Amino acid sequence: MGMVAPAVQIASAAVVYFGSYGSVTLYAQHRGVSRQRVYRESCRVIVTLEGTAHQQQIEGLHHEIATLRQQVAEDAQRLAQSVLLDADKLAEFACTGQADGVSLAVARRLLAVFLGERTPSVAKLGRWTKAAGEKAGDLLPVLDSVSATRVSQAVTDEIYVGGQPVLMVVEPDSLCWQSGRLAEHADGESWAEELRPLTALVQVTRDAGTGMAKGIKQVDGERQAQQQAPLRDQLDHFHTLREGNRALRHQRTRAQRALTKAEETQRELDRAARQGRSQAGLATVAAQAWRRAEGCLDNWTDQERAWQQVQEGLRLFTPVGELNTRTQANAVLAAVLPRLTGVEWAKTKRLLSRPETFTFLDRVHEELAAAPAPTELRQAAVDCEGLRRHPELLQNDDPASAARRGVLLVLTSLLALAGLPGEAAVTAVRGILRQAWRASSLVENVNSVVRMQQARHRNLTQGLLNLKRLYWNCRPFAAGRRKNQSPYGRLGVALPSQRWWELIKLTPEQLKAELSARMEAA
Repeated sequence: MGMVAPAVQIASAAVVYFGSYGSVTLYAQHRGVSRQRVYRESCRVIVTLEGTAHQQQIEGLHHEIATLRQQVAEDAQRLAQSVLLDADKLAEFACTGQADGVSLAVARRLLAVFLGERTPSVAKLGRWTKAAGEKAGDLLPVLDSVSATRVSQAVTDEIYVGGQPVLMVVEPDSLCWQSGRLAEHADGESWAEELRPLTALVQVTRDAGTGMAKGIKQVDGERQAQQQAPLRDQLDHFHTLREGNRALRHQRTRAQRALTKAEETQRELDRAARQGRSQAGLATVAAQAWRRAEGCLDNWTDQERAWQQVQEGLRLFTPVGELNTRTQANAVLAAVLPRLTGVEWAKTKRLLSRPETFTFLDRVHEELAAAPAPTELRQAAVDCEGLRRHPELLQNDDPASAARRGVLLVLTSLLALAGLPGEAAVTAVRGILRQAWRASSLVENVNSVVRMQQARHRNLTQGLLNLKRLYWNCRPFAAGRRKNQSPYGRLGVALPSQRWWELIKLTPEQLKAELSARMEAA
């Protein structure tokens, strides 16, 4: 620290405070100043000395304040990253794990990383999830009453847990898990009970199960008796194509075995020739083996081409970009199915011959005819969509591809020049075509959610199914065209909270009131 006062002022203070009687007068005379000045200078020294100590104290306090502020900032940062693991948060953790297919034992081991000896037991976690499942079971009827009126198409399936069926109903566009009931039977009456609440239902896509077919027929009969719109029955393409691919694999395996046998006989014939043995009998066997192998290979190749044509006939648009019709599809099948020979194709051909296979085509054409758009603009939008879905038709340098590019340009210009009616036609056509569901593979996505639990437990309670269903319908998707949308949200159900755990704390009466207010506001 430097000098706190000039030397002359320090001398004045020394004389005033430590000098003898008369020293101040002699010192003032010696300097040629007044005695008052000497006293003022001594006072300045005292003030300076006392101010230095005070300044040091202030600086110390400032340093302490800066240190405390840094500690507060660090504590705030830690607090922002911390989670209060109280009973409610632990219950949410356990229930989320169960809803995602994580067993309670695994959930407890994960919690033990943070809580150590304070980790709740598996039994306690189980009690929390059981209570949440019961609350979910109370809330789901309220949510189902709102979502059921918004389901125009449904995909159905059944899975078995411990020999007991779980009846699954999923809305395909939103993937809203509309029903997941642990039933006694999977017969027609059970399925009719699942479908009756869906008053806006137009089409059901399902596999070849007899119970679902009977349930759809029963509900359709009830609707017709009440002079309501019929319920369309769409036979799933997913299982039909899987059966066909399985039959084609049989053909490939048969051809591979025949080729392997022919190669073995040829090696034996070559070995006999090298050893100088008679080749007469072996040559006949080898020739027959090669003829059989060539026949199997030709049959496999022909059936592979035929099966490719069958798959093209099942699509919404034909390979040339035209909107498919039931007549065109049946014509393709009539020409191609006779080429699929062998007992392994019997089930596939049986499924393809059922009229429910092409229900989706009838519905698409009816909805397009009823679309609120001029016929010319609607047909132009359909043709554009067909070419857009088959870009390979436009990419070659041949005259046909050039002509299609010209057609697409003309159609696009026509729709653009039409203005708002053209935009409305494109929107309506794309919306109808996008809803042309024809495969139950969508419900398999939701089935996998149940199967994760099914693989870990012998029994699956209705409470746990309710918990999983509520969680699934409230959880936003992380990717795809449904990204950042929950199934309920995409279906148009205005939830009072985006967090499923906050939703589960409501009573059915509170949830009903909240939904009613939000749906009216929307």
